[in-house]
Amino acid sequence: MNDPYKKCPIFNTTNFTLRIIEKSDAEDLLECYSDVNAQKYFNTDNCRKNFNFKTIDEMNWCIDFWLSEYSDKKYVRFSIINKLSGKVVGTIEIFGGAFGVLRLDIKSEYEKREYLNEIIEIAINNFYTLFNTNRIITKAIPEGVDRIKALTNNGFIQYTKENYFFRDI
Repeated sequence: MNDPYKKCPIFNTTNFTLRIIEKSDAEDLLECYSDVNAQKYFNTDNCRKNFNFKTIDEMNWCIDFWLSEYSDKKYVRFSIINKLSGKVVGTIEIFGGAFGVLRLDIKSEYEKREYLNEIIEIAINNFYTLFNTNRIITKAIPEGVDRIKALTNNGFIQYTKENYFFRDI
């Protein structure tokens, strides 16, 4: 099995490239993390920040933090890059263990079933093995109809904890 902390993989879908977050992503990501329509979909449970950023300094701090966590082998935060525009439109985070926790933050214009499907398919086709987990759990609020549909279309089911969905290998 490849170790994502030694060499982080790059994934491609029809519309997106996913790769480890980089400092140069800050300006694009600030558009995502200051998008008031997207913020309600972010899973900040058990996080130090609420991911509601207004300045480039806040975004840079966050990227530094994510890269530090990656260096400490706690989790991987991938940037989601729109292939057509070349802009970073969000992030996806995963960490393994008994439960692989998946966090998906994306600009509101991409909070659509077809885009979410592409990203979720990357997770289910790669993250179980890559992060040595048998279950992936993620959050989707009731207003996230497209997100919930993308999750359930990919085999996720409602978890006993409110607003969470899981899928076993």
